Amino acid sequence: MKGFELMAQMQIQNDRVTLKGVHYIRPFTLAGVIGSLLFVFGFTIDGFLRPGYSPIHQVVSDLGIGENAWILNTDLVVFGLLFMLFAIGFYQAMLKLIGGRKLIASTLLLLLTGAGAVNDGFFAEYNPADPNSAFRDILHSLGFLIGFVSLIIALFMIGLHLRKDRAWRRYGWYSILTSLVTLLLLLLPYALPQYGAQLGGLNERMLLVHSKVRCLLNLSNSHHTLKGAFS
Repeated sequence: MKGFELMAQMQIQNDRVTLKGVHYIRPFTLAGVIGSLLFVFGFTIDGFLRPGYSPIHQVVSDLGIGENAWILNTDLVVFGLLFMLFAIGFYQAMLKLIGGRKLIASTLLLLLTGAGAVNDGFFAEYNPADPNSAFRDILHSLGFLIGFVSLIIALFMIGLHLRKDRAWRRYGWYSILTSLVTLLLLLLPYALPQYGAQLGGLNERMLLVHSKVRCLLNLSNSHHTLKGAFS
């Protein structure tokens, strides 16, 4: 009897913790959406303010050095931190739908995505005017790579799991498609160097905007989970 009572108490405590976590779902997932929109808005406006800057030919990271570099760098840090909050909200929202190691792994990968953005805010790309910036450029490239590879894997893992549930199947396929298109946009400038040299800025903007749309989908998923999980 004591064993059953202990198990019941543990279940009650677990439900209390879960219910407490529900309160963080909406603001944390909303933080990811707001952060994504602010990020895109920030580097778009920053590009218009930079004399001689071409958003078609030049990548976003070029705004992180030179005049008004603080705008993009601050934008990256804020976005990264808000995206990490989103990852926590995602974990709470999907706790009963996915659960287990897959959810933990997906959440950690999303946290790495946010951490990659924060890293790139602190470590800008190579600046020809600063011969000591080569190491910072390596860290910047590493943060970019880790951030996007983590996001691609996370979306693919999430999609594979959601695809098994009839109610979530279309979200699962959308997540997988988002992952594959993100991978394509990431590799395209390297596979086609001439394309990357001429349209590198446009390609990167498509990459950033496309990969951030997923935040909006996750928000709607979180609200759907919240309605059904505790009714």
